[in-house]
Amino acid sequence: MKMPHMTFTRPDVPDAPLPPDIAELVAGFSALIELRRDAASRLPDWPISLDYDPEALAAGRPLLANLDPAVLVRGVCAASGTMLPAMAGLFPPLAPACERLAIGLSRDPGLAERILAALLDASDDRLAPLAASLGLPLEALVFLTRELVAAVLRQAASTLSPLVDDALWQRPSCPVCGGAPDCGMLKEKTEQSEFLIAKAGRLGLHCSLCGHVWRFPRLVCPVCGETDHNKREIFMAAGRERERIHTCSTCGRYLLVLDMVDSGMACDVDLIPIRLVHLDAVAQAKGFAPLVVSAWNRLSG
Repeated sequence: MKMPHMTFTRPDVPDAPLPPDIAELVAGFSALIELRRDAASRLPDWPISLDYDPEALAAGRPLLANLDPAVLVRGVCAASGTMLPAMAGLFPPLAPACERLAIGLSRDPGLAERILAALLDASDDRLAPLAASLGLPLEALVFLTRELVAAVLRQAASTLSPLVDDALWQRPSCPVCGGAPDCGMLKEKTEQSEFLIAKAGRLGLHCSLCGHVWRFPRLVCPVCGETDHNKREIFMAAGRERERIHTCSTCGRYLLVLDMVDSGMACDVDLIPIRLVHLDAVAQAKGFAPLVVSAWNRLSG
């Protein structure tokens, strides 16, 4: 795999100014992640019993595949009581949307299930009229509801994660909820495997929804499955070589990765994506798109 030396000032790297108010951006979304975790810790126990099927997992079926949206309603409504007022404080422009959604959920018990069904199906056609009925922009409804769902799925993952066997799951989506990864981390190798290379560490992918971390082959693109080393590169910033951008020219996507091999460093994996937003700016200026589009990495308009 190519590992070209990268610095933010060399002419071989496009000029990529950091987003304005970067410190405020990082602080706001870091606080949101903490809020999501706190809300998850306060939710009632996961309300379903799951029949673990190793064969289904080996075949690529996440533990929560085909989840009935009704199962999430109780948790989402419980999370909304604390998260929506707090998000209004963190992001003042969203305060009216937070208030309208909170009122809508309290007045219409069936609203949460309708929103969740459309959200899980990624159906803007079904979400748009629901947003309009609440007087919300579609983007605001998706953002706020996704955060509520993420809190509920995080609570579920705390119960379901021990059921996942990494030996049975080598896929780019989360084995718990099916969510996409928003970052990766390299850690020490603990056993021999055809998927790992000595001294390079093992790659773990972090779910953007439930927060579960699972093992994935290090030399495979998590988007398109490309394995040709001539089409995959790793860029590192001079002086900060542990912070990396893994790119794939086949699909045009990138993944931010933190190398923690032999570092002895303590790391809050949930905060890696927002703390590496400066690398989002560089990767997007080089023409690559993020594996997962988030509220903070939409830097190119």
